[in-house]
Amino acid sequence: MRIDESYPYSATSETTASKNSNGLLGMDDFFKLLVAQLSNQDMFNTVDDTQFISQMAQFSMVQALSEMSQASSTAYSMNLIGKEVIVAVPAEDGTLIAETGLVDSVILYGGSPEIIVNGERYKLSNIMEVRTPNIIVPENRIGETDPEDSGEADHVE
Repeated sequence: MRIDESYPYSATSETTASKNSNGLLGMDDFFKLLVAQLSNQDMFNTVDDTQFISQMAQFSMVQALSEMSQASSTAYSMNLIGKEVIVAVPAEDGTLIAETGLVDSVILYGGSPEIIVNGERYKLSNIMEVRTPNIIVPENRIGETDPEDSGEADHVE
């Protein structure tokens, strides 16, 4: 057997990384690539194991930052409920039309949060301005008693 023989095609053809629904490589994909690299390395020029540890730490950091970014945008969108916003609506000619309204609700399904303003869905990137709405809130009268009512029933003698 010659030392410079190459590995057969079938041993390396299954090592392609698949992308998840977000189009990003996941931790499982990283491990598949790691196993493929280890099983196909040159036995006279092996890969340093500290490189793998460093790559895994970097990959974990990127994954954690991505999850933190997603959590941050979710929290931000939830805080917009009840706020008045101005969103950019692109027109057919390429100009932007400003749409003003209150954020009625937030849709968290599908990866990135979307807000509902005036019955229409908008991405968070469409928001141009956020402000507190000019709404008159009635006084809180829960638990208060009528000043004319002493709380006692009238007694008839």
